[in-house]
Amino acid sequence: MSIASPLPPTPRAYLVPRERRLNDRRWDHPLPTEGTWKVTGQAGSGVSSFLIDTVVNAVASGADPRGILVVAASKESGARMRVELSDRLAASGFVIDEPMVRSVHSLAFALLRQQSGEDIRLISGAEQDAVIRQLLAGHVEDGRGTWPVELRPALPLLGFARQLRDFLLRAVERGATPADLRALGQRHGRPIWAASGDFLEEYLQVMALNPARTLSASELVTQVLRAEVEGHWHTVVVDDAQHLAPAPAELVARLAARARLAVVGGDLGQSVFHFRGASPNFFRDLGGIAHETINLGPSRRGPQRRAVVCPSAAAQHCVVADELRRAHLEAGEAYRDMAVIVRSSAAIEPMRRALLQAGVPVMLDPTDVVLGEQRIVAALVLGLRALTEDLDPAAWRELLLGPVGGTDPVTYRRLLRGLRRYAPARRAEDTLRDLVASPNPLPDFGAMLTERELDILLHVRAVLDAGRAELGSGSVEEILWAVWNATGLSSRLLAAALRGGATGSQADRDLDAVMALFDAAGDFTERRGDSGIKGFISYIADQELPTGVRDRRTATPDAVYLLTAHGAAGREFARVVVAGVQELEWPSLAVTGTIFGQEELVDLLDNGVDPSVPVSRKAERAAEERRLFTVATTRATESLLVTAVDDPDGDEVVSPSRFVEEWCAAHDVELRFARAEHAKEPLGVGGGEALTLRVLAHDDLIAELRRAARSDALGEAGRAQAARQLARLAEAGVPGADPGQWWATTTVASEKALPVPKKLSPSRIEGLLACPMNSVLERMVGLDGSMRAVYGAMAHAYLEALGRGVDEALARAEVLDARRSADASPAWKRERDIEEFEHTIDKTLGWLQASRATFEQVAVEASIDVDVAGGVRIVGRADRLEREASGALHIVDLKTSKRALSKPEAADNAQLTAYQLALAHGTLEGGRVVTAPGGAALDRVGGAVLVYPAVDSVKLTTREQAPKSPEELEQFAELVRPLPEQMAGPELLARTGKHCEHCSVRALCPVQPEGQVITRG
Repeated sequence: MSIASPLPPTPRAYLVPRERRLNDRRWDHPLPTEGTWKVTGQAGSGVSSFLIDTVVNAVASGADPRGILVVAASKESGARMRVELSDRLAASGFVIDEPMVRSVHSLAFALLRQQSGEDIRLISGAEQDAVIRQLLAGHVEDGRGTWPVELRPALPLLGFARQLRDFLLRAVERGATPADLRALGQRHGRPIWAASGDFLEEYLQVMALNPARTLSASELVTQVLRAEVEGHWHTVVVDDAQHLAPAPAELVARLAARARLAVVGGDLGQSVFHFRGASPNFFRDLGGIAHETINLGPSRRGPQRRAVVCPSAAAQHCVVADELRRAHLEAGEAYRDMAVIVRSSAAIEPMRRALLQAGVPVMLDPTDVVLGEQRIVAALVLGLRALTEDLDPAAWRELLLGPVGGTDPVTYRRLLRGLRRYAPARRAEDTLRDLVASPNPLPDFGAMLTERELDILLHVRAVLDAGRAELGSGSVEEILWAVWNATGLSSRLLAAALRGGATGSQADRDLDAVMALFDAAGDFTERRGDSGIKGFISYIADQELPTGVRDRRTATPDAVYLLTAHGAAGREFARVVVAGVQELEWPSLAVTGTIFGQEELVDLLDNGVDPSVPVSRKAERAAEERRLFTVATTRATESLLVTAVDDPDGDEVVSPSRFVEEWCAAHDVELRFARAEHAKEPLGVGGGEALTLRVLAHDDLIAELRRAARSDALGEAGRAQAARQLARLAEAGVPGADPGQWWATTTVASEKALPVPKKLSPSRIEGLLACPMNSVLERMVGLDGSMRAVYGAMAHAYLEALGRGVDEALARAEVLDARRSADASPAWKRERDIEEFEHTIDKTLGWLQASRATFEQVAVEASIDVDVAGGVRIVGRADRLEREASGALHIVDLKTSKRALSKPEAADNAQLTAYQLALAHGTLEGGRVVTAPGGAALDRVGGAVLVYPAVDSVKLTTREQAPKSPEELEQFAELVRPLPEQMAGPELLARTGKHCEHCSVRALCPVQPEGQVITRG
């Protein structure tokens, strides 16, 4: 987002009645009105709908709505049931003033407050994870805790903290206390259980220090069950009972036993949350409560089923994007009625990027993303950090290039160049940091900065000044609001979100993330108001788990849902793509909580299984994974596509899951293969196995037409037809269709040659002889100013200081101090790099002392300015000039690269030969090499040497170049003479060679395939 771009007008928004999709339902079984009932059926048979109709029927029959309780297994499923139940009741003419539907943890929260009368706060999973990691860090620091010795090195690891948290959640869900865990650990020879009990006791003591009683979701239910559960509900309805853990199941059983009507719905075939502590035992027999059973039978959904195997992950992304876009553009289906389901959260981000790139709007479950990792949140938190601490150059760069700064890499680079001109004695990054961080007015830069570059500084200063104005007296919320408001992002994101599409879905996500950040700031202020902005920054940074957010949406964005298989449970969509069904990923047979023996503890507490008895869980895990695949493939009502990748020749062998073949056989689905080289038809049209990988998006269409317009294989008629279609698209204003917008055909800025330079340095001569295009372009776009060059200059400064008689200890101290100051790397890397640098100057000193005794030092950093031939002057500096006993001059060139030239390469090195050519035409005057009178050299050249102190070798590596004969130097001068003309352009010569492997302008080079895309269209 560019801060200089005009503010887009905000589309008009209108409030309209929410669309209600209510279909008439007929059931083969009468709706229950009293007693205890168990309702089951396959996925899609209508269990949830049957439960909703049961509630509506009870209200219509005169039952008091305040005495009806609907329990959902999760907050998300409860929200969906609440919406449909409200719509059904409203359609029947009923309005309720109290929420009927609650998640099981919301119910426990309400009951516990009713029992105790205390102020209770629910701690989020992310907060609890942060507390556990902080306590473990304390154990590492002071040696506390009773952890087994062999496990203590694992205490600071993130995986250990995550497994510990899961273990404690499963234990607490089952009512285990610290004393219980210690006793079980001692009884069964599990010291880690006993240590976990000690840790749980410490955790509970820390939580008790909070002003409000702070409990996790698991603790809520167990605390409620320790007292008599009182409820006034005459009707209790439970959905997805197969997802309940033992404690929530017991709570539901107690309430159901008191109710006049209790209806419990579920499906054992959808029991997929064992890793979260869920157990299907309660649903099997309703905890021993006498009941009647209603089986709704098979699924009522009958989607068209297809399966496609793709040759690569990229091809799979194309197939998925094309499926969704065709359904939207050709069939008129709303994106909100589609979903893409993947096995795990790791597959979400690659799929999201691919869909957005193809123009498909995407909506993610906000609880699948860590708050601090969302780009806009990270940018705002970085802006808050800039108010209270000194950021390093990398952080300032991130701030300016992110949403808060709003600049782009090219403009940022130009800004740094302007600041170098303004303060040439300082690093540009340091100047930028001081200008942005200082509250003082900006100086007058004159012509050194353009208006756009100055706008960047003014914008970031305005954002930070707004935050500083609130820093002294404002709350965390007020400071955050000041920074956010000053960015000007709210209007832009609002306009983009209301326009919809792929960009709108991303703007929607950003706005949701900002709302979640403000919610977090409000909660933080309420609970820790005296901690300040630094405490809030740490609070966000410490949260490394996804956080539940408050959903304020009153309308569903028109975007494709991108979900994990577990997140899709209980959902329904018209069109579904189940993507990435790969072997080793689906089924995933990894066992949960192996360090702590979590599965053994659960089996012991739930079923009395002795943990010392070996139990194979692979069959059980495979069965649950198969159920999970069934859940994913039963979400669609109209169309279902299953995709997988088969790539046996890739870096990693990838093959379709065994489930794909089983599913195809069970549903009589033909497995098709997407092969681009055989593709003749769009996906799902016609017969045969070959499918195209074409995406119905204008970028792909234009690219295909451009290829067709210059294809010899199509003939004149085919090329003309492609050109006509491009012209139609260009006339309609489709971006990229007009040839005037193509890089290969746009008019160059100027065809006028640059002034012909008369001065060439030896290093520039070497680069020009290798490849004039690379040498000119890299210098023009500033790609030759890396930090390696800065560190190399420090090593040269050390060598120069020794040559000028500076005390070695002082020279060493100065360059090491400069090296430390210039390094912005992480601490672990910085120390290693400084050790390597110190080793480099040690070897340089050793080389001077050991091998230069037979040479007389003539000059250090010797200035060279010599006319060599045809008006060309070699201008530069030689690191050292030395004279041997015979009187011949030697050139010494220090190199700080870690790779030395080979001896043959050094013998022909153009930079050293250029130095020899200059000395052959020059003479010494006061330590300077100038043009010799009459062009005849007064000093004999004895050769040159390259010195490599940074090469990892026992002895210092050197490479010699023997003296060049007059004939060799004349031949070299002939090569040098045309170089200035080649630099002037407007055409630049490109040469291939070893340098191509590390060339930074390959994308512009006509010799390279990637450059031909631009230079040849």
